[in-house]
Amino acid sequence: MLVKNIETIKKYAIVNYNFSFEVIESQVRKQERKHILPVIGRELYNSWIDADPEGEIEKEVFDLLQEASANLALLSYTKVGIVSSSDGGLHISMSQSSKPAEWWQIKDLRVELLNSGLEAIDQALEIMEANQDKFESWTNSDQYTIFKELLCSQTAHFQNYYDISKSRLTFLALRPFLRKVEKQFFEGLLGAETLLQIKEGNSLEEKKALETARWAQVSLSIAEITKEGIFELSSRGLFTVFEEIPGMTRTKADQVELLKLEQSKTNEANEILKDLVRHLKKFPAIFQDYDQREKQKITNPVIDGKSIVSF
Repeated sequence: MLVKNIETIKKYAIVNYNFSFEVIESQVRKQERKHILPVIGRELYNSWIDADPEGEIEKEVFDLLQEASANLALLSYTKVGIVSSSDGGLHISMSQSSKPAEWWQIKDLRVELLNSGLEAIDQALEIMEANQDKFESWTNSDQYTIFKELLCSQTAHFQNYYDISKSRLTFLALRPFLRKVEKQFFEGLLGAETLLQIKEGNSLEEKKALETARWAQVSLSIAEITKEGIFELSSRGLFTVFEEIPGMTRTKADQVELLKLEQSKTNEANEILKDLVRHLKKFPAIFQDYDQREKQKITNPVIDGKSIVSF
């Protein structure tokens, strides 16, 4: 575990002087396995279990992940901390000098612990993205938050066209949707060769095509997300829903508004894709694979109307 003693817990959270690490150790283990291991990869995680990092940047990330572990472990502990178990069954712990916290006090504490823990992970990932050469085991893992194979390969790319509060955790959750719309729409419309050229090209025309394609990918992803329940969509942007606080009520999105958003983003993506196609056709000498692909077609793949793309 990254957090190995009560001194580390007390460094990042407020607990009583007689709070022992043994009481919360199982929660630390569980929360690190759930929230930290999946985003930094097993190789990096195991290396930091064996020894604390020595580099300044690595140490900053390590400290943030310890902070996340401490807060999320305490969050988990609030669900079981007032209950004691024995041969006689389960009991609520009380004493003459203290009583269990009120439900609203526990709820407020849980919100604070959850936000502190997730923000620490997000900040750690932001530093790792900015210093990739310092975290080679992470950049070579499946947990890498820069999806090199996708049009929108970084958090900032998505943030440019839809607000996700610059959250790396939200961007991680978006990967299946990004991959789905890229496979479903872009490969069929552009062809694998042209899609790869747009991703890797260095000319001004190729870079413009990439930005246009990213915009379309974001719009298509938002249209897909309106059908799912793992995100919260509001006027403030898109947020990941974490089911960590029992009894926490979520404001259900209005289905009519979601339908309007889906249609709006679908129409927006349709127009952006038309712009992309016009741009590719304007420079046949640069986008030669696409030009040859078009010459072999009988009909234009992009049509006017309410549908996105017709193949």
